[in-house]
Amino acid sequence: MMKICFSFMNAPSPTHSGLSSAAADNLLDEVERVMRRLVTHGEPSGEDMLSDSARAAVGHLAAGGQRVRARLALGAGIALGLLPQDSIALAATSELLHNASLVHDDLQDRENVRRRNPTVWVNYGDDVAICTGDLLLSAAYGALAAVSDRRLLPDLIALVHARTALVVRGQCAEFSAKGQQVTDMAMYEKIAVGKSGALLSLPLELAFAAAGKKEWMGGARRAAEAFGIGYQIMDDMEDVESDAAGDHGPRAVNALLVLRAAGHGTNAEAMAREIGLLHLRTAIALADRLPNEAGAFLRGMALALCQQL
Repeated sequence: MMKICFSFMNAPSPTHSGLSSAAADNLLDEVERVMRRLVTHGEPSGEDMLSDSARAAVGHLAAGGQRVRARLALGAGIALGLLPQDSIALAATSELLHNASLVHDDLQDRENVRRRNPTVWVNYGDDVAICTGDLLLSAAYGALAAVSDRRLLPDLIALVHARTALVVRGQCAEFSAKGQQVTDMAMYEKIAVGKSGALLSLPLELAFAAAGKKEWMGGARRAAEAFGIGYQIMDDMEDVESDAAGDHGPRAVNALLVLRAAGHGTNAEAMAREIGLLHLRTAIALADRLPNEAGAFLRGMALALCQQL
């Protein structure tokens, strides 16, 4: 479970498009309102009248989180001159998809705590947790309905599906790998891209697609995937003991455990740190190449992780 925290007080916020950092924060507040409105769509008014799935979704979102994917979408949207309405829609889509994956992931891993609160399946049971994840997933597509230029919708919807499918494949690959001893870092990185990279690249790719700059989507994806691998390796370094003990299921796919299984023994930690740094530095270089400083927020997070490694 990701526990790495970023300080957003000093995170880069592009302002050359005319929106101040405070305005970006206001957009994030609107993202929160949009997400709540979508997961309670069609529900009776009043908190005590909500269905279990809507109540669980509202509670899960209200528990917080760093909103990294929403911030990536807003930062890129601001940098590329998107309308605030469109930046908010893309941010809500990205964040809702991420939270859907968390609810299902917690259920599959039998995680008891998320954001210092009981997970959805602990509070409501397995069946409601499945429905809640599905509700959040559907709401992500609903968020796209607010995009101002309807001509963009086919491409945006197709992109959301493509990245969602990659996450599903990554999750399935991880569960398949848990039944065997993984000794190949290439396999580990493929799983990490599905688990972390896909939903980190999505907000940037959506912003470039909405801005009519599709030629930059590949670079944004590569930058986010490199960041996602480095991010996952750092998280694995914190979780190695619990993963080795089987707290996250048999033979959890952890970078240090993969390297140990490959015969690197006491050198595994140093190797994992070096591999993580290599991917984070790659993410920084690729983010720097994106136009209009659209990768500034990703670059800032990668620099922060490099300092922690």
